[in-house]
Amino acid sequence: MRLGTSYFVALTLLLGTGSISVQHGAAFEVPSERQPKQSISRLPEGNDGIAAEHPGDADIEEHPAVVFVERFEGTLEQIGERWDNVRRQDIFSLSDDVPSGAASRQSLMMLHTGGDGNGGHLYRRLLPGYEKLFWRYYVKFDPDAGPLHHTPRIGGLDPLPRWPTGGAGSRPDGGRNFRVGVGPQYGPDGSWDFYAYWNEMRGSPPRGQTWGNSFLRNPELSTRRGRWTCVELMVKLNQPDQSDGELALWLDGKLAGHLGPGFPDGTWIWDKFTPGHPGPGIRWNDDVAGGRQQIPGDMPFEGFRWRTSEDLTINFVWMLLFITRAPEGHQSRVWFDHVVVAEDYIGPISPGR
Repeated sequence: MRLGTSYFVALTLLLGTGSISVQHGAAFEVPSERQPKQSISRLPEGNDGIAAEHPGDADIEEHPAVVFVERFEGTLEQIGERWDNVRRQDIFSLSDDVPSGAASRQSLMMLHTGGDGNGGHLYRRLLPGYEKLFWRYYVKFDPDAGPLHHTPRIGGLDPLPRWPTGGAGSRPDGGRNFRVGVGPQYGPDGSWDFYAYWNEMRGSPPRGQTWGNSFLRNPELSTRRGRWTCVELMVKLNQPDQSDGELALWLDGKLAGHLGPGFPDGTWIWDKFTPGHPGPGIRWNDDVAGGRQQIPGDMPFEGFRWRTSEDLTINFVWMLLFITRAPEGHQSRVWFDHVVVAEDYIGPISPGR
């Protein structure tokens, strides 16, 4: 996927300190009062990951850093046995449409019909829980697919049930819950972005409700219907008393966004953070009349405090199709394939040499 130059992350090594500064658009030196709280490591891209060692993803589950793999091979019943919870298996079917270079023979297609529920899911616990995970999957949206309300997500729960839990519109307890989704935002043909819930998430008018926060706001990350897209997300947890957690997204092997303590610069407008926005910003504050508090813009991102207890880890993945606004009888098809969860960067399927 082609990214506009104004959204590339430019990295500058500060000689003698080993720290790296980040800004969308061009390299720069961070003034002393705006230094990031920690060094920023360059993240890998393209085929510089686990998948490069396993052409077609063959035997990728044997890599020591891999936690879970789903290629959707076998029958629907056999696939369901590899997950802890399956909802609406009756809308699932197997397809011979697979991503380019895949060694597998079939993918999973979910079919939503307007007026017949809101979709289905596959949910899997990731035991015993992890401090940092990479999660890669392939997805394809039919050109006629309706607007997606929610898409796949990863996160942590304590205690950890065998089924997914929601909590839309409420700020999670930092000792018990956080979750991050990734998918098209702002309508059926919107751009890719995060959709995150955690204990320090921002609220929005008219009452300070906490809906999923987004962080990229880049129209050039547009959804391409009718083709496979490789999506990879990284979540790095924080120390419970610090906001040093991170979040990153790759699309077709290209880094589309990376946020952490002190990077990138940008502006909060209610519950949306926009990198490179000059500001000023707005924040909901219950202690201010009308809830509207103006804040500085074009400031370093503060980092994520995903949790307040070390007992909360990354421990579930949820392949989700959720559509609530589709005309009666309208059919929306979405395909999934080659799900991999690992402790290191995975990258797109390697076709081999």
